[in-house]
Amino acid sequence: MLKRLLRKIKNNLIFLVLIALISALVYVGFVYIFHKPSFELFAKDTISYSGLKATINTENVSIVSIHISGSKDGTNLVDIYKQEEFLDGGNQINIEIKFKTNSPVVKMIRSENIDHFYLHYSISYKNSFFTSFIKDKIKLKIDFDPPKISNIRSDGYIYQGGIGYVLYDTSVDAIKSYVDTGVGKMFYPISILKDDKISNLVFFTCSNLPCKNNKIIVVAEDRSGNKVSLSKKINTLSKKAWPTSDIKINSKFLLMKYNEIKKDNKTSAGLKEFRELNINERAKNDQLLTMKTEKIRNELLFNGKFVQMKNSKVFSTYSEKRNYFIDGIEGSVDSKYHLGIDLASTANAKVNPSNRGIVSYVDNDGLGIYGKSIVIDHGLGFYTLYSHLNTISVGIGEKVDTDSVIGNTGSTGYAFGDHLHFATYIQGVSFNPIELFDSKYINLKIIKIYKEFIKEQPK
Repeated sequence: MLKRLLRKIKNNLIFLVLIALISALVYVGFVYIFHKPSFELFAKDTISYSGLKATINTENVSIVSIHISGSKDGTNLVDIYKQEEFLDGGNQINIEIKFKTNSPVVKMIRSENIDHFYLHYSISYKNSFFTSFIKDKIKLKIDFDPPKISNIRSDGYIYQGGIGYVLYDTSVDAIKSYVDTGVGKMFYPISILKDDKISNLVFFTCSNLPCKNNKIIVVAEDRSGNKVSLSKKINTLSKKAWPTSDIKINSKFLLMKYNEIKKDNKTSAGLKEFRELNINERAKNDQLLTMKTEKIRNELLFNGKFVQMKNSKVFSTYSEKRNYFIDGIEGSVDSKYHLGIDLASTANAKVNPSNRGIVSYVDNDGLGIYGKSIVIDHGLGFYTLYSHLNTISVGIGEKVDTDSVIGNTGSTGYAFGDHLHFATYIQGVSFNPIELFDSKYINLKIIKIYKEFIKEQPK
């Protein structure tokens, strides 16, 4: 009886060991087969003179090396890319290779009468159990033809600090297009795809400067990386020097604001703390505001002209150049352009949206120098900012109109007293808010243009 029981236990153990071994082998096989990288070209099946983009899926693996080369017939390979050190980039590695005009691969494509090209890749990797590699080659068509831009039209002018528009068509092979005004930020279109073209409308600004070289550049790019650009003359009206003002800061105020904004408890503040606020903190805050105001909602949310805060007066204008002075230090220590307007009213005054829209950003803890702030999305890439608030009474996603109360004025952030800092943005770039207060101008430059444009939308 005991022997039979022992034999049964032995057999069960053997069976369990076998099951464990088989499971382990199956798992190891699964890892070997499926835990490997994959290589995908952005252009899928074409290559151009400009270069190439690729994505390597690295889920469950770490990459040891990547080697990419090219050939005209599958032999006589020309090196394109080689990399043997990679930081952990999550689940994918993005590669963008720009070809130089005198590079061996471009010379080969140009000198040989060929209509296709082979791209070879070899990727060495590690997974949980193995060090291995994958390699393959992709046959690509050679695409030298950039997309086409046509029918560029605009009213041809912009006020300094103001907004403009441009309409244009691109061929259907354009995967993206944009307008470059010279401010370092590209402006992207609202687009309508048609059978034989893509119609585009872009609202833009040159911020507080004249448009660079009195023109804008319209750029289109296809999937292969081919680009084309055309310019359109834009006259800047009312070219002027912006007003200047001198701001004197005493050490007591600087200390109070530094501790408030940086959430610190310093006992003294001077030039170092001033620069931290006025240069470093300001740059960080402005970068965040750019991110929060750069997306385009492809619909018109606002209705007619924007309105200034009730019972308020403008006491600091757009693009006023502020020269800062600190007690005990001779001469100006910094200067900055004021990219908004400051509105004075009674203390703790109610703040209403300047126009209809959707609340897209709220910072109740204080957005650095801007203090408690609200951003409202008005559609078509237009946004308004309300800063230095004492209280905030709305949340992200709320639909608001000019009769909604969104908060109360205050002096949070780098503010010298109770007021509202009001600013306007188009795709992340500030422009003069005064332009939106003119009903005739906003209809001429924005509303009429957009409504005519969307009539082209296919039913």
